[in-house]
Amino acid sequence: MADTLVVYYSRSGVTERVARELAGRLAADLDVIRPQADYAGAKGFQRGVWHSVLGLAPKVVHDRDTADYRLVILGSPIWAGKPAAPMRRYLKANCGRFKALAAFCVSGSGQPYDGAFRAIERLSGRPLTAKIALAERDVQGEAFGSALAPFLAALRSVERPAA
Repeated sequence: MADTLVVYYSRSGVTERVARELAGRLAADLDVIRPQADYAGAKGFQRGVWHSVLGLAPKVVHDRDTADYRLVILGSPIWAGKPAAPMRRYLKANCGRFKALAAFCVSGSGQPYDGAFRAIERLSGRPLTAKIALAERDVQGEAFGSALAPFLAALRSVERPAA
């Protein structure tokens, strides 16, 4: 078992691509958040926006215990300016169980969405040691890995044990 965990929710596969890239580069374990609500297709997209606007969060399942990891990296799409509803439920369920926490968010625009990162910190009970906002179009491009370089550098400094 690795000491780093990448946990993500992805409706369309874009956030999943980033999560898999990070897990591969960091030799981290990977965990997917599976909501019990259906967010597939146009109706699912609409449901997700409403869940975000109304602050609703469906029940979710996942496989790994965050307390087993020294660093947890969260990945979420942005819905209506907030972390996706399944990620919010995951954070509430695991509040106070994170040792160190980092996050990446993917949105259509790639805006920093500082409010989304503040929500992650509030819901998790931990400050973020690193964060990055990515545009969906950039993640779908071939060279998106270079955009991760500063984030990876910050993560590696968190992973390095104190001397």
